[in-house]
Amino acid sequence: MPNRVIKVHQRNNSMQLINCLSSLLAMELLYPSSIMYLISPWISDTPILSNQFGQFRSIIPVKETCTLGLKDVLSLIVDRGSNVRIVTRDIDINHKFLRALPDKIERKFVHELHQKGWITNSFYLRGSMNFTHSGINLNDENIEITTDENDIARALIDTRHLWEVS
Repeated sequence: MPNRVIKVHQRNNSMQLINCLSSLLAMELLYPSSIMYLISPWISDTPILSNQFGQFRSIIPVKETCTLGLKDVLSLIVDRGSNVRIVTRDIDINHKFLRALPDKIERKFVHELHQKGWITNSFYLRGSMNFTHSGINLNDENIEITTDENDIARALIDTRHLWEVS
């Protein structure tokens, strides 16, 4: 799967996007990246990984039928050795989420941030989606996911530059 495009329209079901995010998160829980960047101007602790049928019971240490929020999943990933960095705007709505995260998760504020993405050693997700309930479940979104090593390398270089100069 070098590239995959997911288009979510509000009047349609967003299950394709949710299932894709669940798969990517499960992969990160099994094989954590050495570094992960989550870039989102708006970010909140939205439910993001459903274990409703116990399908992830072997990789998440919680009761079998639950849904984990973004905070819980990022906390598990950082506990498994990944260096997690979040790039977001310095606005009140984001601070509630950021205060709930473990100190091991690094934060960077960029005033005019509009870029959105998620970059790991294995994939690069980019598009119009903020990592919020509305972004994942309600809004019309256009997301591209690539596993192409060159695309991932370029995205990591660009994001490291953003991290260092902002």
